[in-house]
Amino acid sequence: MTSSSSPFRLLVACVRPGTGAERAEAVAARLSEATDWDRLLQLAAHHRVRGPLYRGLMSLSPDRVPADVQDGLESSARAAALQNKFLIGEMGRVQSLLADTGVQSLAFKGPVLAYTVYQDGRYRHTRDIDLMVRPVDFEHAKSLLVQDEYRPFRDRTASLLDRLGVYLNQQTALIRGNTFAIDLHASLTPIVHASGAQFEDLWGRSVRQAVEGTCVRLLHPRDRLLMLCQQAIKNRWNRLKYTCDVAECLWATDDLDWRALWDEAQRTAQARLLLANLFIAHELFQTPLPDFMHAEIERDRHAKGIGRWGVRKLRSGLSSVGVSVSERMWLYWTVQDTVSHSIHYAGYSLVRNLWEQAQHVRSALRGS
Repeated sequence: MTSSSSPFRLLVACVRPGTGAERAEAVAARLSEATDWDRLLQLAAHHRVRGPLYRGLMSLSPDRVPADVQDGLESSARAAALQNKFLIGEMGRVQSLLADTGVQSLAFKGPVLAYTVYQDGRYRHTRDIDLMVRPVDFEHAKSLLVQDEYRPFRDRTASLLDRLGVYLNQQTALIRGNTFAIDLHASLTPIVHASGAQFEDLWGRSVRQAVEGTCVRLLHPRDRLLMLCQQAIKNRWNRLKYTCDVAECLWATDDLDWRALWDEAQRTAQARLLLANLFIAHELFQTPLPDFMHAEIERDRHAKGIGRWGVRKLRSGLSSVGVSVSERMWLYWTVQDTVSHSIHYAGYSLVRNLWEQAQHVRSALRGS
């Protein structure tokens, strides 16, 4: 057991989903007089879970937590709540702006998760707004935002290399003044990942919901969970927040139809992706799963292998961010459900690597 294991285990206990009583019991069991509070805060910042950490520690009696730790986390939580409320209002305004011209959009991640999954704007920090539109509406939506005083994140003439980057990432970043940032998406995942539902299916199941007094169009809870699984694999479980999001989503969705979820995951080639994420959530947070999902995890040795890799990576402390090229290739190749999806990944991965190298060359030339 490494010296970093104890703070990480305490962090996991603090950020786990569940009732306040369950969380308080788990935290109290890990807390000790010798708790390394600096290390705990450092880990929480690294894994971007300061909000859930605040929620977990506040379930204890105040005398168990140093005053400076309480004050720092409380201040951060208040700032997160203000930011999320601010972004939700802008999200609703932009969705209405796009809808007025016939562009349908779906909001996901960010402030949406803070209120619909974590149930409180204090518990999930957010920096920007994520909106998805139909691929055919992508350029039109971008031009509408530019007319609304948004501008590309990088002020440069859109070269062929830049346009290729937008195509590969299936998104572009725009900012408005120094206040708002929007990631506009043509897909929930980069083009290198072929799995996932199409916009028409997502839109057909989407829900319109009032969030903090603003009406926004959101993903169906089943699609929301699969999207969070995609985000975790996209970022290679480099932060605990991705598994927190998955576990919180499962906890918040009381009426989740597990059979429908599994059918959708299989239909959209996201089955192994789902199983690996469920394995990690269960290993770290003891997230309850139905028996048939446990059986599917046991049946898919690749899903278990990916899940074990993800758990080890998250437990590696502050070194969880980086992976080798070979690890990345293994991960993205293995997580694909079919051979055709693996071939798709391999082809687009080659294009993306060439694009990244061209980006480095261009940056070097501009810096010289």
